[in-house]
Amino acid sequence: MQKSRPLIHIRHGIKQGATTSFIPEQYFSITNPFVLWEHFTSKKSTNHSLDFHGHSGVEAISYPLKGTISHYDSTPQHHIINSGDVHIMTSGQGIIHKSTTLPRQSVSESFQLWVALPASNKDEMCKPKSQLFNKNNFPLIENNNSTTKILIGRYHQYDSPIKSHCELILLDIIMTSYSTWYFTPPKQHLSCFIYLKSGVVYSANNKLTPSQMGFFKSSSSPITITTTNQSSRFIVACAVPLKQPLITNKDSVHSCENNINKSQTTINELLLNSHNLNY
Repeated sequence: MQKSRPLIHIRHGIKQGATTSFIPEQYFSITNPFVLWEHFTSKKSTNHSLDFHGHSGVEAISYPLKGTISHYDSTPQHHIINSGDVHIMTSGQGIIHKSTTLPRQSVSESFQLWVALPASNKDEMCKPKSQLFNKNNFPLIENNNSTTKILIGRYHQYDSPIKSHCELILLDIIMTSYSTWYFTPPKQHLSCFIYLKSGVVYSANNKLTPSQMGFFKSSSSPITITTTNQSSRFIVACAVPLKQPLITNKDSVHSCENNINKSQTTINELLLNSHNLNY
């Protein structure tokens, strides 16, 4: 068997309130095209709300595990994102949105991933788009030891209904104890990470515990994950790195300052007129 892809960096994340963030700007050269990964967890019965704010230059993927997210944006769309659904917001030239997380039995939990858009007008500066995909439409690949849910991209000849602007694969995997999960991403998918939600796993002799993120070495080697004496759940993301600068002002990511400035003007205008959205 081919040698598995090693982990080069393991992160515990920075927690602020109910949100733990894992990709600071100084790591963009390692994580490209991934520019944000957040794990939101709350055990409070109250709703969590964010008023209108703007983004551009990224594709934002939201995936609630427990509870519901009510999402409004300037496309204009209103989506109710239930547990297991996936919402993808292509911010492009600039979008504003607001969201409210509604707990279920006093628990809210969700993931959010941002992927930088390729540097072309049809991608990075495209017209914004907001799409919701129902949990029943995602392929589930089952074998004796694992179940893999294909959130985005292709896995073992099965395709997700979501088509990203980036060449991206996003998988949600549940494994039994004392088992191995093996995946060889397409050759150009050199950027990969794993995030462990529960259990304990090993990858190329590196141990991961819950709420840790591991970045794999840029390589065409396969990814091998092995469980211990307990079942585990984890997310794996793989993508083709972008051959462009990644410049951020925290809310947006672009390939150049000119695009950041143009998009910020668009976002400011949308915020000034947000009262016209009637939400």
